[in-house]
Amino acid sequence: MAVWLYENQGAQRFGADNRLFVVLLDKKDIERSWELKRDFDLVFQKIDDFFNKETVSKKDEIVFKFGRKTYTAITKVLIITK
Repeated sequence: MAVWLYENQGAQRFGADNRLFVVLLDKKDIERSWELKRDFDLVFQKIDDFFNKETVSKKDEIVFKFGRKTYTAITKVLIITK
């Protein structure tokens, strides 16, 4: 998923920086997943929990292509569901 997110960012927003991607998913209605960004208590609690448990390691390194170049970044994906 992280490779796809890097490779499918728009050219105007391109960046090969290290990232934490936060993906929101409403399991009852996927079309309304974007509304979860309003649930600050849920989102920030999950992010806090994530940072309290996770560590960065070599397995978090990904290689992706953008344009005609290859990039390497450290990334994690946090999927928050409700």
